[in-house]
Amino acid sequence: MKRDPRLTKLSWDHHHGLVMALRIERELPLGQDVGPLYADLLTFWAAGLLPHFRTENECLLARLIRHLALEHEAIRQTQTDHLDIEGLVTTMRDASDPAVRRDALARFGTRLRDHIRWEEATLFELTQTTLTEHELDALGADIAERLPDVVPAGDLPPRPSS
Repeated sequence: MKRDPRLTKLSWDHHHGLVMALRIERELPLGQDVGPLYADLLTFWAAGLLPHFRTENECLLARLIRHLALEHEAIRQTQTDHLDIEGLVTTMRDASDPAVRRDALARFGTRLRDHIRWEEATLFELTQTTLTEHELDALGADIAERLPDVVPAGDLPPRPSS
């Protein structure tokens, strides 16, 4: 199914998330200091991913539960994925051991990639077929208001190794 234009801003955010996940996958195994990658991830989290999650939770899911039970698998999976990914960010912030941070960073990249693919294939399709045109218009307006047009740190080129 073609992506509804009212959801394209969320899909564009997903593109940035996939770029960050790919950066993590490519840069993490090099064995170098993960500090710069971690710093970029925190910028991406604060400027891009956290506002994106809030928008999905407060705008998209809030409309979907008018039609679906709160216990619906798509609602539960979205919320569980968001909390799991947020938990990995917290683990990285709290970690004093570089190995723990590196492991959480690797899991974050994999989890983010899988979550984005699931949302694009399942959640957004469900949204497009479930919400009314009026609800999709209101959702699109909410998304446009909440998500600024910025390029998150996930789209920055990798830092050169020293």
